[in-house]
Amino acid sequence: MLKVYLLVAGAYLLGSVPFAVVVCRPFGVDPRRAGSGNPGATNVARLLGRKWGALTLVLDLGKAILPVAVARFWLKGLEGYPWWVAATGLAAFLGHLFPIYLGFRGGKGVASAAGVLLVVCPKALLLSLPVFVVAVALSGFVSVGSLLASLLAPLWVRLFSPEPAYFWMTLLMTLLIWIKHRSNLQRLLRGEEKSWKRS
Repeated sequence: MLKVYLLVAGAYLLGSVPFAVVVCRPFGVDPRRAGSGNPGATNVARLLGRKWGALTLVLDLGKAILPVAVARFWLKGLEGYPWWVAATGLAAFLGHLFPIYLGFRGGKGVASAAGVLLVVCPKALLLSLPVFVVAVALSGFVSVGSLLASLLAPLWVRLFSPEPAYFWMTLLMTLLIWIKHRSNLQRLLRGEEKSWKRS
């Protein structure tokens, strides 16, 4: 069981790596103190341009994909295997939200959640992705796309994965994504959310 605990701990530590801060640092910009103040890919894109935002997105996806892929390979055959894979994915996701390197103040977790889903239930991600794209295109708000796509993710996992562990993991990630977006929800209700179309 030691390898399981090490894997879950390693997933959290990798998930905690603040790639938005790392990408912005050579430019003398801190995404925690500029733009929306969120250390995530969307804010990096606003501050430095879409190329750097895309790089941050890829890195945030990767830090979730890698530990979950390792868990699926390394832990196969272990009793409770799906639950340990789910724990690894959740650890990577929580690392992004509550990174030890940034005093537990991290991003909103959308990219990391997508990375986890890409490994455990790719169909769920494939169905959520067009929801995100259409919602952003129609509303102009990345937050609206993120919230709607995450809201539907547990449904897709329930439909396409036989593992209850993955459903409960996804449901918890969705809940935390919505909690992390509470300031966005407040700005949307007040009509103050910044539109991507006007950025």
